Amino acid sequence: MKHAATLLILICIGTSLVFGSSTLELKTDCASAISLFGETIPLRIEAQLELSDEFGLMLPVEMTAEKGRDQPIYLETGLFLAYRPFSKEATIYASLIQMGILFERRYGEQRTFFLNEVGFGHTFRFPLGLLIEPRITIKDPNSIFKNDYQELKDAFSSYPMIRFALYGGWSFTLPSAIH
Repeated sequence: MKHAATLLILICIGTSLVFGSSTLELKTDCASAISLFGETIPLRIEAQLELSDEFGLMLPVEMTAEKGRDQPIYLETGLFLAYRPFSKEATIYASLIQMGILFERRYGEQRTFFLNEVGFGHTFRFPLGLLIEPRITIKDPNSIFKNDYQELKDAFSSYPMIRFALYGGWSFTLPSAIH
């Protein structure tokens, strides 16, 4: 987690030096509140930095946990490209690098996975920087990591390969470092 926070800070500083002022979006998956009624709880927060009108970088942090004592916990993060080819609202997300660690607390084991996913979202912007983004995420769209995803499916009672999410968040402009 420290490495992810450090990476995000360096990206924010670096892009404001290279590109001038940038926009930072902080989002969380509000639809995951429904999962509180199930056995598996996925929680995801994201920080997205706009590099230009067409491109941005996103750093998500996701935790998937099974309810109950000594159940597995899965932590996942990565660096994603946010591409807006048609308009500023419609975005295609693709993982550049993505990794996760599965903690099997029952057996005291942990396992590392390198994965990929792609997402399609549409952002609705409101006054004061508030935003809502419905998104569909497809995990392993090329079926390259079948064994890794199967292991995650076996560890949790619910681990969908296609996920619908509703992100809510806030957008604000970072000041430019160049005057």
